[in-house]
Amino acid sequence: MSPYDTLVFRHKEDRCNMDFVMPKLEWDVSYSVGVASFDAQHKYIFNYINELRDTMMGKKGHDAVDKILVSLLDYTNGHFFNEEIMLFKHEFPDFDVHKAEHDKFLSEIRGLYVRFKAGETDSRLISAEIIAVVTELLQEHIMKTDMEYTSYLNSKGVR
Repeated sequence: MSPYDTLVFRHKEDRCNMDFVMPKLEWDVSYSVGVASFDAQHKYIFNYINELRDTMMGKKGHDAVDKILVSLLDYTNGHFFNEEIMLFKHEFPDFDVHKAEHDKFLSEIRGLYVRFKAGETDSRLISAEIIAVVTELLQEHIMKTDMEYTSYLNSKGVR
């Protein structure tokens, strides 16, 4: 089930009221990429997503959401940088493809953040969209793209 499927919208009197039914993102061993430092970083990203969810569910203000989004973007960018250094250092054959995936991921999240900062939409709505998009992208990225380097890096002694 896509995170988008967990959003329930109700329209009343020309307003869009939202009831959010968004389960927390739970890290489990199926997300392990076989590199302890990357697994730990993935867990932190999961925590940022859950913190954003909790902030949104608690109906906290724009500033609280902004602070978490900046932290999520900064941390994710740093994580991708760490991965790219390790992949480059060990001459991962699909380095360019992997880096392109990182760039695409960050571009999508930055685009949502720009919409949020520009006040294009309600902070709860954009937060819900960011949570859904980041959750889907992250799960897909870890389960597909990151898993491609697991055996390669492990064969180079990286665990």
